[in-house]
Amino acid sequence: MKMSSDLVVLMVCTVSFVGIPMIAAAKKYPLRVISEPSGALVSVLPAVAAVSAETARTVAGETPLEKDFDFPEGNTIWLEVEKRGYVPGTAEVKPETGSVTIKLEKAKGNNGEEIGAYALPAIKRLLVVAPEFDVIKRGFAGEEVALDESATAKDGLIKGIQAHFAGRYEVAPIQASGDDVQWVNSLWRDARTAMEMTDPIRLKYFSYPPRLETKGGRKAARGLGSNHKGEALLLLSGKMNRETAGMVMGKIGLFAAGTAASYSSGYANALSRGDTFFVYTVYIPHFSQGTLVKAMLVDCWTGEILWINKGVWGVIDFTDTGDVNRLAEELFSGLRQKEKEESR
Repeated sequence: MKMSSDLVVLMVCTVSFVGIPMIAAAKKYPLRVISEPSGALVSVLPAVAAVSAETARTVAGETPLEKDFDFPEGNTIWLEVEKRGYVPGTAEVKPETGSVTIKLEKAKGNNGEEIGAYALPAIKRLLVVAPEFDVIKRGFAGEEVALDESATAKDGLIKGIQAHFAGRYEVAPIQASGDDVQWVNSLWRDARTAMEMTDPIRLKYFSYPPRLETKGGRKAARGLGSNHKGEALLLLSGKMNRETAGMVMGKIGLFAAGTAASYSSGYANALSRGDTFFVYTVYIPHFSQGTLVKAMLVDCWTGEILWINKGVWGVIDFTDTGDVNRLAEELFSGLRQKEKEESR
């Protein structure tokens, strides 16, 4: 299985730290995968049962596709094919299969209605909720949240978002104060779970549009949208672990943080060549030093989760405009790609 250099970096953060075992030697055979309709995401499953969020998932790309697949000793793999508005399909394939066509059935809503294709709504005014972000200083004696640095980081993230979306959206920051406190708190209760559990790569291929889990969360999204005249809400959360000099010195040779890609850009880069796959886990593992950022876009009126991305970077200087802008460019790369897709 070939991987791009960007994918290797992301694999360090999503696989090696978790301790997922190395894949046993397998033989490669060409396989053509077609779906009716096309444009479905193809995942390689270790068995017919769907993998869990904790398990590494291998994504091959969108149909139609043709590439060399690894076949293990048992000479059988299972493919899962997903597309918004359709029931997922699976197929068992063997080295001699050569080509497989999977016909997908239309999915129906609760009232029998058809599910529309994935698309972003028209957004003029983007509401940015005050980030939940902590800078944590870690040493041999323990760790503590650096309040002043955390406030600086939140301010830097807001400025980075405004700069990144300048000319595309009117960006309006929202603070958890006044009449908005209850709505913001309710929104975050749903958002934290969604950011943790939702697969950033598969989101736009899910049969049904994912939404905020509770009625309270969806009501909060509508209330904030109405109050601030926005079409979508952007939420960010995360942390930056900073180790003391003594602790870093004590770990030289045992761990190197490095800079990792986000899920969206890692996936795009990994599949830019037809001979690459993308392997990832939904959960980002624990890390000792570095920066974790999660971002989610929510439709104010429906509560639909429109987009999610997350990733791990090295230590960021949030007073450095260049550092913050590079993080924003990486974090929102997949959102920009989806905007281009919608405008075609």
